[in-house]
Amino acid sequence: MAYTRTELRDGVIPSFGSYFPGVETSFVLVNNLPSVVYFNIEGTSYVSGSLPFYRQIFNSASVTSLVNCTMVTESMHAGFIVNPSSTATFTFAPTAPIPPSHLKFIASNLTVLSGSTTTVYGVEMTSP
Repeated sequence: MAYTRTELRDGVIPSFGSYFPGVETSFVLVNNLPSVVYFNIEGTSYVSGSLPFYRQIFNSASVTSLVNCTMVTESMHAGFIVNPSSTATFTFAPTAPIPPSHLKFIASNLTVLSGSTTTVYGVEMTSP
């Protein structure tokens, strides 16, 4: 899984993969800015039966092994502060099955327009 700086700036719902208890996923966030960038994993809305729900990610997952970032969590999302000009990593460990469509990844990436060229700076993400 890999997402560009542009995709993360706009917010992206994963279209593949699943997150299961006992299966940890490592995330890698590469920040090319000399300032911090904020990255979020958010829960999305979904319907079960005829009722709408919002995925409360951190009632069904934990995050460990943070490197070059700090984290603030709520039940619905986790916010990461990624250190300037660094590669940050963390491990996502679900305690209940989480379909990828119940997650959204988003970053506070910066867009710079110079003439007719648009460049996005901030975080890109990979998961080995």
